[in-house]
Amino acid sequence: MVTLYRRPGDPRADDIQAVLDEIVIAYDIETIPPDTDPPSDVPDLPALRTDGEVVTGAADLQDALRDLRALMADWDRFQSDACHIDDDGIVC
Repeated sequence: MVTLYRRPGDPRADDIQAVLDEIVIAYDIETIPPDTDPPSDVPDLPALRTDGEVVTGAADLQDALRDLRALMADWDRFQSDACHIDDDGIVC
């Protein structure tokens, strides 16, 4: 399960949440109030927890979102009864 740790009103977290919604992946949101510290293993916000690993920092978050996007593309491709044409034109 994916968990997004965020502060309320954080535009960077809004962008991450929009990507998670766009790729249609199940996720939880942990909203951390401004006067509260995040969990001890979450060094910075916003953060994503995937498979027990916590990811922070703009570049690492973008990498994690890219990986999740690829995961969901494969999931959609192989978990349906439909045939898809890949970007390179290969038919399943």
